[in-house]
Amino acid sequence: MTLTLCLRHVPIPVDPTNDWVDFLGAFSGVIGALLAAAAIWYAFRQSAAAKRDLIRERRLEFELGLLAQLRHQMSITRFGHISGYVGALVRDSANETDLPLIRAVVGIKAGPKGAAIKADIVGDEPAIASEVQERLLARGYKEVDEAIQRRLDGDKA
Repeated sequence: MTLTLCLRHVPIPVDPTNDWVDFLGAFSGVIGALLAAAAIWYAFRQSAAAKRDLIRERRLEFELGLLAQLRHQMSITRFGHISGYVGALVRDSANETDLPLIRAVVGIKAGPKGAAIKADIVGDEPAIASEVQERLLARGYKEVDEAIQRRLDGDKA
């Protein structure tokens, strides 16, 4: 194979054989493409993890705000006017990890565990007796505090 320069009409011989620099260039191109693909995959993975963390953080902030409002409302109206907070907070009515007694007292997404706790506290006394209401309220405060602490500790409720 020969090349001809424009100014001189003298042919220049070109050796078409590949030397080690050509192979090194091809190899580095393949390695670069693989590294770029790995970097793109890692970026997608990090993006998905960041989205999951953001969703978890927003849910945690929402739940802690609801629990704080629930505790405040209980200090004002006892068990009155808290059904909306309980309904918004409890996602799975079968899971009685959070607020089983409060759910049973309010009657929102209640389960057997909460009913049993309520029956133990009330006993043979009328449920509207002030002593019973105080015991129910004290246990309700404890449940809210425990739910807040679980979220602060990072456990799933």
